[in-house]
Amino acid sequence: MFDFSCLRPALHEFIVIADTHYMRDTSGQSVEFDSRRRQTARTEFALRAVAGLGDLPVIHLGDLVQEFPERPGFAQAVDEALAQLSACGVNPRFVPGNHDVGDKPDPTMPADWVTSAYLDDFHRRCGPSWQSWDEAGLHFVTLNSQILNSGLSAEAEQKEWLEADLQAHAGQRIFLFLHLPPFLHNPTETALGHYDNLDEPARSWLLGLIQRHRVEMLFAAHVHWAFYNEIDTTRYYTVPSTAFTRPGFSELFASPPPPEQGRDDAGKLGFYLVRVMEEGSRVHFVRTSGETGSPAPRPRLLTRTSPDLPASPLGVVLHHPLSRQTETPSIWPSFVRQPVRNDYPMLACLEAGLRHLLVPLSDLADPLQRERLGMLRRQGVMVTARILWRAGLSLVHLLAGGAADCDGVQVDLLGSVSPDDTFANELRGWKTSVGLPVTLSCVVPGRAVAGKQHNRAQVGFLPSDLAGLGGWLEAHNLSVGRVLCRMDGSGAAGTIAAQISETGLPETIGGLDWILELPSTASGQRLNRAAEALFALAARPGCRLFVEPFVQLDRTMDVAEGLLDRLCNPTAVFHLLRNLNTLLFSQPAPLTGFSQKVISGAHLLSGMQGAKSLHLLLSDEQTAYSWADIGIDDNRQWTIYDLVSGHRIEKELPGFSKPGSSDPLLLIPA
Repeated sequence: MFDFSCLRPALHEFIVIADTHYMRDTSGQSVEFDSRRRQTARTEFALRAVAGLGDLPVIHLGDLVQEFPERPGFAQAVDEALAQLSACGVNPRFVPGNHDVGDKPDPTMPADWVTSAYLDDFHRRCGPSWQSWDEAGLHFVTLNSQILNSGLSAEAEQKEWLEADLQAHAGQRIFLFLHLPPFLHNPTETALGHYDNLDEPARSWLLGLIQRHRVEMLFAAHVHWAFYNEIDTTRYYTVPSTAFTRPGFSELFASPPPPEQGRDDAGKLGFYLVRVMEEGSRVHFVRTSGETGSPAPRPRLLTRTSPDLPASPLGVVLHHPLSRQTETPSIWPSFVRQPVRNDYPMLACLEAGLRHLLVPLSDLADPLQRERLGMLRRQGVMVTARILWRAGLSLVHLLAGGAADCDGVQVDLLGSVSPDDTFANELRGWKTSVGLPVTLSCVVPGRAVAGKQHNRAQVGFLPSDLAGLGGWLEAHNLSVGRVLCRMDGSGAAGTIAAQISETGLPETIGGLDWILELPSTASGQRLNRAAEALFALAARPGCRLFVEPFVQLDRTMDVAEGLLDRLCNPTAVFHLLRNLNTLLFSQPAPLTGFSQKVISGAHLLSGMQGAKSLHLLLSDEQTAYSWADIGIDDNRQWTIYDLVSGHRIEKELPGFSKPGSSDPLLLIPA
């Protein structure tokens, strides 16, 4: 079911799945939310996807069923859920959740607290509620979070066991799993009346052990939502559900609520594949998106994350902050306001394999943005800070103490594409005292745009400006690392690739950054523009591509579609760039022999990557054409990737129906 061909070999792989919430048959019954009727089928789809990843260890982080232990139908629900797992070929290690053994001890909790009787039943059906094991030289530990602070004898037993176990495996790479998050937003957040964290003293005890033993990764569940934190060197993930989302966290978004008051934000459902490498671990989000039925028979590409794509030129412009934070209302099941943070854009950067971010300079002075950007930098993402400059401002003073928090700066010259002598002196002073790489850009107001009452600003140089800029730098005995250029906005097929391949580079400019807008045009046009730009850049090593906006802009004078929608769920362009990024840049070798052919209804870009021939096919749904029309020999076996779905097809082309779908395709002959 999955295509691992682009992934690096791993020391070990495992799967983390959570909150599957098996729902007994609801036929003929009224239910509070209609999505409850789909929970069991959604879980089955996810479990079949888990099995489709191969014979990998699976850790289930709890809440196996929708019922609570005190309910009459609980035992039957657990039996049916275990039968579903078995039928799907999944045999996990179980971590107990509140739906499995009872709620944490807090007088505001909606269900019975954990009891010894509930624990005994769990142990009989699912095995030990805490345990550890070694695989591939790694140490794995599961905990029962529900008994912490309970006063049950099992709590003291588990505490003594965990301290001894971690001490006995000191120096090993340790992976820790539990149901309740120790915290969501910060280690000092309140706990009484908070449905989603551990109270003291257990929280500080556990966090102390994690820090002392340098646990590599911590996985928690319960919230049905993805959050990311770091505890010193420990990477800490909360794992989404496969069944439904928790409504209150939708308060993070400046958008209408998702379906069912936020309970059915299906784009956020899925599970994690974790791949342990020598130098660290990679977390791959396998999205199930609320699907039911049987997974597609065609293998689905597993894409690399940012640390494993050092050759990728792909980046985004952050018009929105990378992360926002708020407090959820104090409504059931919590009775306090919960501080929460939107980590979906940050996690999406890693999922897409982005290597570059262009951010405003002010982000480096904002504690939240600086912290989140730092987390991405530690995973291989380079941050360029944008500085608006005019005569009289000091570049060195503007950056202040932010040099350690970015990898380079982009200096926007205001009002003109032509620098002056004042800027020459600034640039010399910068190189002497700071030395961070500099990208030159410009902001030139007053550009007329068809259909707009107000003129717009040109951000970035045009290719025709480069010769003059290079001459100015040479005359002043200066050079810059990079220059930002705009891509032509006409949308004509082949225009973007021609600009990228034909734009010359003066000797005084080290490399080019290209900025690509995603306007509110037909979806197929956006997909084709993005695919064309990234493919053409594979033939121009040293260039970078900044796509804008990252998150959809719909409260501005100019609507622009993003890689993420307003709920921070991926759009089709996100998936296309994620898949093509991995297919093109998993190897460092650039494309050679680049060429393109444009005919009515189709556009073919071609190149060689080593001994492998790659062909990007862009088309529309309106115009018929044949393989011969675009110069493709169809009497061979081909590997075909649908770049939006990520599905791989192995076929001779006469047996592959095209046109019929307008999704871009990558064709690789056998």
